[in-house]
Amino acid sequence: MKLLPVICCALLLLAMIIPAGAADPNQYSYITVEGCTIHLNDEDAVIDLNYSIDEGIVLLVHLLGKSDLKRKLGAITGYPDARYRTIDMDHATIVVSSVSQDYGEGSYWFPAHTFGIEMPEVTVISPQVNRSYNQTSSLPGMGYFGTAGQA
Repeated sequence: MKLLPVICCALLLLAMIIPAGAADPNQYSYITVEGCTIHLNDEDAVIDLNYSIDEGIVLLVHLLGKSDLKRKLGAITGYPDARYRTIDMDHATIVVSSVSQDYGEGSYWFPAHTFGIEMPEVTVISPQVNRSYNQTSSLPGMGYFGTAGQA
């Protein structure tokens, strides 16, 4: 019961800070994104997202848990239902299942995708090619061949 006033004050502080966010195009609430790498593996993708959290919020995230951080990272990446391998104060590894369409015979299509913010740098890595994009809020579709069945 002694923590209840502290938690209420922290939530009020968080509510006041959140609307002030988004001053930069690569900022969402208290998170500023630095870059993102998407590794395409057959139908799935692994996203490595690098970011920073506003200094005043780091303690709140530690105290209140990472559920709000996960929700915001889901909105940023455009994959709100993804799984998290790791989530830290400056990096997350996110696994998105069935993100690409299987066209058979080892060929896949990663459809066009829109992020929740403008990403300063995005690299998409498939088994055949790496593509880099700067200052973008969306990616075009991309075909590639998977790794299943390769020796």
